[in-house]
Amino acid sequence: MPCFSKFFILKRNGCRIMEGIDLSFQIFIFLFIVGAVAGLVDSIAGGGGLIALPALLFVGLPPQLALGTNKLQGCFGTFSASYNFVRTGHVSLRGASSGIIFTLLGAGLGAWLVQQLSAGFTQYLIPVMLCIVFLYIMLSPRLGFEERGAKMSIFAFSLVFGMSLGFYDGFFGPGTGSFWTMACMTMMGMNMTRASGYTKIMNFTQ
Repeated sequence: MPCFSKFFILKRNGCRIMEGIDLSFQIFIFLFIVGAVAGLVDSIAGGGGLIALPALLFVGLPPQLALGTNKLQGCFGTFSASYNFVRTGHVSLRGASSGIIFTLLGAGLGAWLVQQLSAGFTQYLIPVMLCIVFLYIMLSPRLGFEERGAKMSIFAFSLVFGMSLGFYDGFFGPGTGSFWTMACMTMMGMNMTRASGYTKIMNFTQ
């Protein structure tokens, strides 16, 4: 059975070193199936990272590499969904511009911070965060489909949630879409469709 070696660069104690991992054909098939399922779940309700990230860790990828790979594979479906929401008029790029800027800043800070942590610490941190996010998604209330009045301005909303959720997504990631959707519906009074469209744009930014 063919076996493929993948090499990657890690930074330890200020030095860059090269490490490798052997991925068999079965593992490639496994990751392909997991990626397809995660993409489907992400496009419908979000939370695909809760499926993809554990799978990447399971096959032996280092924590930081697994986080980065999870984000990259999620970009394709998120871009497609974002394009469709904008094309159909459910969300405006101009209205989301401040959110895009603050989310990008927060995500950059989060991505920088996670790279400063040791692989050993991150390896223990990720399962704990996955469990917390999973429980939140399972226990969070389900809001309706009607528009409500906004509780804060779009700029304040973008600043607070763009920076915080952007940071979280850059640092970790899984569950961010659910957090964004909940924030859009509770704080900005969006219905489910608009909240989902806004969420996809912010997720792609991150």
